[in-house]
Amino acid sequence: MPLTLTSLGCASALPTKDNYFTAHVLNIRGRSFLLDCGEGTQLSLRQLGISLGAIDHVFITHLHADHVFGMLGMISSMHLLKRKDPLYVHAPRGLEKLIAFYFDFSGKQDPSFPIIHEVVEGREVFPVMDCDEAAVMAFPLSHGVPTYGYLFREKPVRRSEPRSVAYCTDTAPFPELAGWIKGVDLLFHEATYLEKDLESAIKFKHCTARQAAQTALQAGAGKLLLGHFSSRYKETPAYLAEAKEIFPNTELSTEGRTFSVPRRLIST
Repeated sequence: MPLTLTSLGCASALPTKDNYFTAHVLNIRGRSFLLDCGEGTQLSLRQLGISLGAIDHVFITHLHADHVFGMLGMISSMHLLKRKDPLYVHAPRGLEKLIAFYFDFSGKQDPSFPIIHEVVEGREVFPVMDCDEAAVMAFPLSHGVPTYGYLFREKPVRRSEPRSVAYCTDTAPFPELAGWIKGVDLLFHEATYLEKDLESAIKFKHCTARQAAQTALQAGAGKLLLGHFSSRYKETPAYLAEAKEIFPNTELSTEGRTFSVPRRLIST
């Protein structure tokens, strides 16, 4: 019964020849959830053999272009494929205007399937979805616009401990976050900058790799996965080296790579 996170894109505001815009697929026991939807997401899904029809819930952290502009192309393709099943989009208020503008401006008819915008809005930690595979919570992050992270907690399965994944991008560091995701098995956390560019991180409300590692350490996370890399850096190994000084069990997200969260059996 797998629990995996597949990276579709790891770039921040500007893509590079190696990194597409931010998007990831979380698979919990055979069900796929899309986390953010930057430009090019549907191309990455096709390259990895992940069907658009397998996506029924999308979780958008915030409405900056590098996290949401892939939605329109993906919705258009779903429409052309004559999708009928609803698409649930969990996102901050305002996304519905972008989707309505696209269909109005392009002159297209209404989509062949319902698009249900579940508005994400709240303080501290609050529920946003519950299904057979997982319970999903959201929590506010510290960025320039309303931004939310997501915590997926697997539903219990006999003789094993439920696993969990937290998805945190974009954000400046803040003390409450570690407590909200305490004990998470896999933490995806943005690392837009290196410590040498801390002033830029502060100015634009992002994190350095070192700060992401400090959050993972404070939260007692099982593994840290870094992403959302700035295009100013030509190579990414420096992110890994900086984070590992604080939190050794750190890896870098790269396009097309899948990270597994192992199942832990309950001792009897």
